[in-house]
Amino acid sequence: MINTKSKMLLTTAAWVASLSALSTASIAAAQDEPQARTGNLDTIVVTATRREESLQDVPVAVTAVSGETLLAAGIDSVELLSNIAPSVTFTQSSNDLNNAINIRGIGTSVFSQGVEPSVSVVVDDVVMARQGMGFQDLIDIERVEVLRGPQSTLFGKNASAGVISVTTQEPSEEFTANLDATYAELNEVAVRGSVSGPISDTVGVRLTGYVRQRDGHIENVADNRDFNGFENWGLRGKLLFRPTDQLDVTLIADYRETEQDCCIYTVRDTSQAVGAAANGNLDALIAPVVASESNDQVNVNAPIFNNSEQGGVSLKAEYDLSNDYTVTSISAWRAWDFENNLDVDNLSLEDPVPGFITFDLNSGTTKVDQYSQEFRITSPNYDKYDFVLGAYGFYLDLDRTFQRRFEIAIPLQSGGIFQLNQSGQFESSVKTTNLALFGSGNYYLTDKITLFGGARAIYEELDYDLLRDPANVVVDGDSPFGGGTGTFADIDDTTDDTALTGDVGVRYDITESAQVYARYARGYKGQAIDVGFGASPDVEPIDPETSDAFELGFKSVLANNNLILNVALFHTTYDNFQEQAAVLVDDGGELNSETLLTNVGTVRTQGVEVEFTATPTSTTTIQGGVSYTDAEITDFDGAPCYFGQTEAQGCIDNPATANADPTQDASGGDLPNAPDWRLTGSIRQEVPISGAPFDGFIQANARWQSETLFALNQDPATVQESFAIVNLAVGVEDKSGRYYASLFVNNLFDEFYTTNIFGDPLFGGVVSQYVPRDSERYFGGRVGVNF
Repeated sequence: MINTKSKMLLTTAAWVASLSALSTASIAAAQDEPQARTGNLDTIVVTATRREESLQDVPVAVTAVSGETLLAAGIDSVELLSNIAPSVTFTQSSNDLNNAINIRGIGTSVFSQGVEPSVSVVVDDVVMARQGMGFQDLIDIERVEVLRGPQSTLFGKNASAGVISVTTQEPSEEFTANLDATYAELNEVAVRGSVSGPISDTVGVRLTGYVRQRDGHIENVADNRDFNGFENWGLRGKLLFRPTDQLDVTLIADYRETEQDCCIYTVRDTSQAVGAAANGNLDALIAPVVASESNDQVNVNAPIFNNSEQGGVSLKAEYDLSNDYTVTSISAWRAWDFENNLDVDNLSLEDPVPGFITFDLNSGTTKVDQYSQEFRITSPNYDKYDFVLGAYGFYLDLDRTFQRRFEIAIPLQSGGIFQLNQSGQFESSVKTTNLALFGSGNYYLTDKITLFGGARAIYEELDYDLLRDPANVVVDGDSPFGGGTGTFADIDDTTDDTALTGDVGVRYDITESAQVYARYARGYKGQAIDVGFGASPDVEPIDPETSDAFELGFKSVLANNNLILNVALFHTTYDNFQEQAAVLVDDGGELNSETLLTNVGTVRTQGVEVEFTATPTSTTTIQGGVSYTDAEITDFDGAPCYFGQTEAQGCIDNPATANADPTQDASGGDLPNAPDWRLTGSIRQEVPISGAPFDGFIQANARWQSETLFALNQDPATVQESFAIVNLAVGVEDKSGRYYASLFVNNLFDEFYTTNIFGDPLFGGVVSQYVPRDSERYFGGRVGVNF
């Protein structure tokens, strides 16, 4: 018998074969036409192996996107990369700290700031210490590389699931300038510009700036505020100094500010509500808002914001030795200040109503300072081998404060009301020191067979402290939070760890333009600590997360350089997967259940990815990709139950204590936001206009994904049905490349979807959701000029 997933894999293989045959046939037919031209595809250069190589020569699964492609597709932020990279998904949460990027179904979505992301964002060779720092505007970009699977050998920090590597534009050898402006519905305005060129024979400079704003798309009926909008601006300067032909020194400084009235969620379903929320009581409080799958309204009263400032300086020096070796040094400092508040009760209550909690203060600050230093020596390409050797040092200092307060009105049997106000706050810090030695290289066994591999030796120290005094309430007279959060905690401790990661593989060149490769990689993400409200006084770090990945790939340039077709098969197992789960906490001799950061067991992700670029004519470019991902929890006994889950459905009481929440064995369940199928694609058709100073173009971008489960506890109420989004643009471009103008419509067919669905944190049986801006159709225009 062939099971459903096996059938889907066979279907994918058949689809790939059909696509390859169809693309090759169409290109061959186009080449018979007199106007056709061969060799339309440019070589894509990437640095996935820490040296510049063609994308087609690198034995790693990489999605590489140029800055021009990003601009044409309207991709102006890191989270929107999921629109064009089929293996990438984005999970929206209450703020940038908790948002998550997943690659092949693996990401990090936790509340504690003592844990690193599984997907690392690297900008101009500098790693972002926390994933909130990586949600940047993509402005004046040379290329973005999405490296899929563990990348713990070469990329600085703990990249157990993958890397998003962003490279910005370099100073140009001649004077250039560009200005781009976009306007769309919801008063969306974006203005981006850069100036670049030499200021002497040895010094070049590039200055880039941008301003972006948009009104919110979530309507607040209580006071006519619109939520989930933003005002962003930023500056970046690059100075390139070439005192000799052997030495390049690049100094980069950047700064950006982000102000967002974000991120509020909407009520999706109240049909299973219990307690005071049942029988229409909650519906009456949120009225005139109506809970539904397409709800984009709220009824709240508290401030909602998600603001940050970020800046940094990096100095990169590359020196070419006389023997063709290159020595590289990258020194960097970055700082990030973040603050947020969320109206958790999602109600416009100034005073509590019996049965409902008023929870308007859930606010924190995060301050990050990070320092890094990397040294590399890169060999020339010898006849039989080449290599890269390096050393890396990293230091992180993160300070976190948080306050929360809620009010509860409890009806008394006498008919009166007892009001209980609870609040608390804490201060914590996490300091991380990471030191590593690494090396990677190739050995050319024959003209066609290359052995490759590398290793990284890691030492990491984690220094953490937490001060939480129940007497330190937010408002005098409040009671401290109960349970584990009502205990005194004064923690100051240090732990360390060592690890050896690496990869090894073989590549076989079938022809000069086609190769197959097999690769094994060991990934690592360091120890983590829960330093928050739920942490017990004796909290200890959880174990590192490790991954073992196997990948089989095929890369090719076909049809006389008019078709790129790449395929990757992958299987990765993660041990000690770091997630949030229900665990037992000793609260003064009494066991209670708390949802904390913990090692939940093992997970596995496997599947197939196909990406292609085709130019059937000199004026037509087609790009696309499909991924099938089977991301499964293989061992997670003790997972929290979802609301309403019965014993017959696997929810059982924990015999250790009557105070602990029931748990389930979630082994065999799906990982959150890991759809089985995702397809992305675009087609751009240039339209030559004879006799005019400009040519036309039309471009369509589309993506489709199968149904998606968002909850780790397997709650069926958090399933997003399959959906497809199509964006369309038409415009003109000056024949000399001086200017362009276009009109666009995003979500052409007005298809509604969400970026997260979850059980409401306060009201049992209520389901809430995050609604993205492009969940409905909107129009806009873009103009640009180049000098």
